[in-house]
Amino acid sequence: MIDTLRASAFHARTAAVNRSNAWGTRNNVTLPTVYTNANDEALAARTRVALTDLGARWQLMLGGPRVIELLRTLLTRDVIALSPSNALKALWLADGGGVRGAAAVARFGKESFWLLSASPDVEWLGMAAAYFDVSVRDISAERCGLAIIGPYAGVTLEAAGVQSNLEPLAFRKVSWRGLEVLLSRFGEHGGYELWCAADDGVMVWDRIVRAGAAFGIEPVGTIAMDVLDIEAGIPRPHRDYVPAIDGSASEPSPGSLGLATLVDPEHSSFNGRKGFLATAKGETWRLAGVELDSDCAAPHTALIADGRVRGRTLSSSYSPSLRRAIALAQLEKLDRQGTRLSLTLPPSIDSTAICVVQATVADLPFLANPDSCAP
Repeated sequence: MIDTLRASAFHARTAAVNRSNAWGTRNNVTLPTVYTNANDEALAARTRVALTDLGARWQLMLGGPRVIELLRTLLTRDVIALSPSNALKALWLADGGGVRGAAAVARFGKESFWLLSASPDVEWLGMAAAYFDVSVRDISAERCGLAIIGPYAGVTLEAAGVQSNLEPLAFRKVSWRGLEVLLSRFGEHGGYELWCAADDGVMVWDRIVRAGAAFGIEPVGTIAMDVLDIEAGIPRPHRDYVPAIDGSASEPSPGSLGLATLVDPEHSSFNGRKGFLATAKGETWRLAGVELDSDCAAPHTALIADGRVRGRTLSSSYSPSLRRAIALAQLEKLDRQGTRLSLTLPPSIDSTAICVVQATVADLPFLANPDSCAP
């Protein structure tokens, strides 16, 4: 069965300003890959204010008397102390300890939680919820979101009439000139997210664009967001790694993806804990960055030193802020900042010749958060 593509709730507005007519799909949602120029868009998110469509986020509402029991078993961090209007970030693992997914989990009430993830895992979470008799409602098509990021994100919201005094990993309901919206701060790039009913998406877009005009607001496509992800050291499923769909899989391990901070080893009841602890004890890989002596990106390429493979790149892109190509990489733990490696650039339409370039190991993130007010 082929999954049906759907348009984002903001499609009418994104299509109108997508001068390149460049589109891609994420989680079966069509989104602009680039509006005008991906480099300019990435810079706008760092120097002014940018907005991006979060229509590809998988969103679930979970509820019932045993919902906390479910989440304590499912997630690598304990939700029991989480207060309403706050969120935490955690993983869920296969039985063998491999990463199946990552999410922000926000608490609405005593027995109600909102889960947001970059990639769906319908069967696994569905089976787990059924076991605990927890209700699950997929609201991905009902509730849409816009991320507003950059140093002028807060003042853009204030200009639009939304108070921006909100702590990271918190959210609140806002009555906004006749619209009921949720304001959150869940994003890895700082800034804010506005969530609304899908039918209100166009109105929310228009209000934010009008308010941000004085601050040079610019829409950002998926290519520029990938650049920001890499600069921030954020791995994404299906772009940087294949989730552990096999229930007994031990790979990819949280440590090899730089996600071990999302696992609380003191939380004793989560699924896959035994496998995680076994893998962590002998972990030989770590997530790092590499800066290429080139403007040409080199995704999923072997990294070599002293005649042997020392690791591989994951996603890679040209960074307009650093003015060179960069990549996330899985490397041997012994390879520290400043280590020199080599890699082979992929062939292109301009050149089919084999080209070997040097790369330097860098600690992550490459660059600080584009929102100067965020942690």
